[in-house]
Amino acid sequence: MPSIISLADISRSKFDRLKKNFSCENADLEKHIKQYAFNHQKEGLFQTYFYVDDNDNFLGYISVSVATIERATIEDELDISSSIKYSIPAVKITRLCVFNSFCNKGVGTVLMTFANILAVVQQKKIGCRALIVDSKPEAVEFYKHFGFIEIDKEENSDTMFMVFDIPKPSEINKIVDDMVEFCKIFKQDDLIGILK
Repeated sequence: MPSIISLADISRSKFDRLKKNFSCENADLEKHIKQYAFNHQKEGLFQTYFYVDDNDNFLGYISVSVATIERATIEDELDISSSIKYSIPAVKITRLCVFNSFCNKGVGTVLMTFANILAVVQQKKIGCRALIVDSKPEAVEFYKHFGFIEIDKEENSDTMFMVFDIPKPSEINKIVDDMVEFCKIFKQDDLIGILK
């Protein structure tokens, strides 16, 4: 069965063996996973997860962290009362990569579904209202496909800040069964209890 595995559950020696096989069209994403991800995880900066298939092939990864968005930045994009003036809690996709041999096989869709579930779990535990990403130009259409909205080109950068409005708690019941099913398929039993 396929699974999603946290980098925190992989020993350094095993990771050093595995990472030799990780290749990505985007050199920055490959460099991140091979050189920085393990230490970022160890320092508690980001959480990185791998999508692994039935044959123990590592198909890609996603790294996430907590973040906030200034209310004024997303004035019209999120369905949030205008009376709320403080920063809005979010989950940020810091990296998302599909390894070369597995492009165009649904890996990105699985990783995005998982990110959405993590945001909903975060919402249920301590509050979260959006998924955000600083997208490289070549990935903007990918994120748009999943409902992200372009907000603004990042200053002094080539990235586009994008946001996805996750469902409010009152709307979660409509999608929780699908999320629980996903968690069963990808062995995320610890998330099922939170979602229910």
